[in-house]
Amino acid sequence: MRLLSEAELKRVLTPELAVESSSRAFIALSRGEILVPVRSEIARPDGAGVVFAMPGYLPGRVFGLKVIATRGAASTAMILLFDSESLAPLGLLSADFLTDWRTAGGIAAATRLLARPEAATHVVFGAGRLAGPCARLVARVRPIIRTLIIGRTPTRAAALAAALRAEGLEAEAVADPAMVAQADIVTTVTSSDIPVFPGAALRPGTHVNLGGAFRPETREADDDLARCGLFWCDSEAACLARAGDLVQPLASGALDRARVLGEIGAALEGRLRGRRDAGEVTVFKSLGNAAQDICLAEDALALRDLAAPYFDPKGCRIGP
Repeated sequence: MRLLSEAELKRVLTPELAVESSSRAFIALSRGEILVPVRSEIARPDGAGVVFAMPGYLPGRVFGLKVIATRGAASTAMILLFDSESLAPLGLLSADFLTDWRTAGGIAAATRLLARPEAATHVVFGAGRLAGPCARLVARVRPIIRTLIIGRTPTRAAALAAALRAEGLEAEAVADPAMVAQADIVTTVTSSDIPVFPGAALRPGTHVNLGGAFRPETREADDDLARCGLFWCDSEAACLARAGDLVQPLASGALDRARVLGEIGAALEGRLRGRRDAGEVTVFKSLGNAAQDICLAEDALALRDLAAPYFDPKGCRIGP
């Protein structure tokens, strides 16, 4: 069994790999080629965090488990990967950086499919560890000329904007959530329990990524977005069970079930419609899925030449 540290993962996980690996994982998930049960959760008794257990199984290839724990703003994660036939352990990977980049990679993959080709202004809600990767990877798939960061802590938002400017992105920290009226793409990666922007302020044609809230009682989007948006999920079953951004408006009637179109993997493969006209408000709900973790972990092991010979150095080989 091989061990991959955070430093090693930062050397091998490129932006392009993060996007393409998530795309393959979403397609495999929607085909039923990778088996992923709804994740298990243990809430901390003090209410300050949660522990997730996220297993996944690729028949004939690998199976694995990611464990991620949060406490306040802190989190830690590990992935253990096994050969599905011999049951030999293949690798133990530190997964903090991997989790950040697989989440941002999935958001970028959905954005590449659903956002208008000319989308140029990206509004990011959140200034934590996911906000930077999302800003960077979305800028890889659309011609972003302006990135606006809206964070609960102004100093953190300003620091992130400065870091992005140092990398060549035109970024600034702003305070008013109504700035979504200027957005072509909106991405939310916050710890908020309640909606963070007014859905009524969105322009026709905006694409929205909802990447923060992950429990039925929490949400980042309001009923106005639920009424006007068309929704795609990373995992439809998981989102309908666990994502407050869908669970709550479906229960209240603000979201018509027919507006939840299905899984992003089916749309990436062309079996499900994507954006059909420039005026649609498209929404991708990302809960995060073990399919992404296992595919990206497999890719990382392959790129380091640390795993068994059947691993494809181009990535996670699933399907024809």
